[in-house]
Parts: sequence; C-alpha cells; structure tokens
Amino acid sequence: MLNSFNQTPFLHGVITIGSLILLTIGLVGALTKKNLFKIFLSLAIAEASLFIYFIGMHFEVGKVAPIITDEVTKFSLNMVDPVPQAMILTTIVIAIAVLSLALSFIINYFKLTNNMRVNQMNELGEGK
Repeated sequence: MLNSFNQTPFLHGVITIGSLILLTIGLVGALTKKNLFKIFLSLAIAEASLFIYFIGMHFEVGKVAPIITDEVTKFSLNMVDPVPQAMILTTIVIAIAVLSLALSFIINYFKLTNNMRVNQMNELGEGK
C-alpha cells in the first residue's frame, strides 16, 4: 500500500495541489494586503510555488540527478533532464535579486514618508 505513494503520477498530483495552494496563498495575500512589505512577500511565495511546480513536474521516481557519479558516467535513460533545473536555478537567482531590490526601495520609501500603506500613498498629488 505504501508503495503506491512512491509512484510518479501520485507525486505529480501532490506537487500540483501543493503548488496551487501556495499560489493561492500568495495571490490572495498580494491582492488583500495593504502593506508594501506583505505584498512583496506574498508575491515571493507565489513565485516559489511556481518554482516548486516546474521542478516537480520534471521529477520522476527512479531516475538519478544529472551529476557525475558511477551511475551517470555516460548519458543514460536513467538520468533526469538537467535543463529545467538549470533554468529554475537561474530564475531563483533573478527572483532573489528583484525581491531584494524591491525591499530596498520599500525601506527607502518608508524612511522618506514613514508610510508603508498602499492606500495612503499620494506622492503624485491626486489626494490634494
């Protein structure tokens, strides 16, 4: 019975459902919160769910990682495709850079205005 949990279709279903739950949490947080920090944190959670989904859909039970070992000394069918992993690694680095830049903008904005609420921003003069 426990062996059925270690099958690729079951794991893909679990990864899909978990990713959709994280994506929903992130999007709901981004759309309902009014604090800039919480909005960007929610977007980072939604982004992480997409990373998990993309990597999870390219996972297969019984295949090995594409690193140099005794099992993978030559190209074989027992190896997971390394391209999606490399793409997601690059995307994670870019996402961290964008998030850190956004958080530094939020910190500087808070230092200037003592405000992090989205509904109280009126620097362009619409509220005057």
